[in-house]
Amino acid sequence: MMRSVVVVSVDGLSSVDLPHLESLPNFRELIQCGSYCRDMRGIYPTQTYPLHASLITGCYPHRHGVHANTLFQPGRSSPDWHWFRSFLRVPPLYELATRAGLPTASLLWPGAARSRNRYVIPEIKTTRPGQCFPFLLLSSGSPLFILQMAIRYRSLLKGLEYVYLDNFTTAVASHLIRRRKTNLLLIHHLDLDGTRHRFGFRAPEIQKVLEDHDLRIGTLLAASRSSGIFEHTTFIVFGDHAYIDVHTRVRINAAFREAGLLELDAKGRLISWKAWANCCEGSAQISLQDPTDRTVHEALAELFARLKDARLDVVETVYPRDQIESMRLGDHLDYIVEARAGCYFIPDIEGEVVEPAEPGFRAVHGYHPDRPGYGSLFFAAGSGIRRGVQLEAMRIVDIGPTLAALLGLQLPDPEGRVLTEILDSR
Repeated sequence: MMRSVVVVSVDGLSSVDLPHLESLPNFRELIQCGSYCRDMRGIYPTQTYPLHASLITGCYPHRHGVHANTLFQPGRSSPDWHWFRSFLRVPPLYELATRAGLPTASLLWPGAARSRNRYVIPEIKTTRPGQCFPFLLLSSGSPLFILQMAIRYRSLLKGLEYVYLDNFTTAVASHLIRRRKTNLLLIHHLDLDGTRHRFGFRAPEIQKVLEDHDLRIGTLLAASRSSGIFEHTTFIVFGDHAYIDVHTRVRINAAFREAGLLELDAKGRLISWKAWANCCEGSAQISLQDPTDRTVHEALAELFARLKDARLDVVETVYPRDQIESMRLGDHLDYIVEARAGCYFIPDIEGEVVEPAEPGFRAVHGYHPDRPGYGSLFFAAGSGIRRGVQLEAMRIVDIGPTLAALLGLQLPDPEGRVLTEILDSR
């Protein structure tokens, strides 16, 4: 029987969660029956969409092209996201599997909207007035499948809060497993991420959410056992990023406006720009309209110094273009600014440059992946996985090549490696 691979992304699952997970029955089963890593390194920026793009392609952003959650759209306080498969510049694993005749599914998987997965429930939302969410959802996924699953599991969809979405996608995934519908099943769970943003990285509310995720993992394991394919199924569970608790927000584009680098009309709309920051919470990616304009570089140097000085103290590091290229982000960015711990960036043009964090917004990510205590977790168990291997370190770009190997495929020229030490070739 051809192997099935079930991949569960628990958005925001961090290394700090391991002690509690070891006490939960289903995560404990993954640990005891498989292999794991307690310190998986992400990519810069540590945002959900570039991280998942790096996983599914085995490449860094300079190759796959997804550099942030959102698109570079100067003037928009609510820019569009990299929702769609078309934003990837290199083929993702699920596309290679489809070409090989292996059925695939993506359930709220970042960046897989309008993909050629056999079953697609896209992660997508409206970002501008006049958009119709039901149309956007159905036109970006598998409409008949979405409607069938929404009817079958309507009792779980009590709203669009993350806890209900996670319960729904778990039920849909279990349905696909029981019906033996896929060889590659990609699931993205959101509730842990939403809870950490709202309450804080180590808030008391986190334990209940982790216990809920353990129950969801148990549901998937049970579905595999009841379907008779458990011995031929591999389970991969991972987290994409950690967090830093915050107290201060920074409107960096408002600082650009004050410095004369942005021009607005009478209604506050952007009409011209010399520098614009695409905000990634813990960092901001800055592009210049004319990178050869020395006066703009001088104005930015003065501004960065002011944001770093003792009075404001909201910027920790400024990365110029040559360092950005060495981080494999590409050559289209002129600067990246990293917020000081406790601070984060928002894209607003107007308002005070530095203000307290919004109420109900207590932790963010998007910082450099090498910050202390910023690692994520990776678990692998089941068919093709050795027992008892603890990886000292790995990178998120290593997951894609390893998944490909489990399916008998190979990603084209990946920058990550196959984790051969956890694979059982028997």
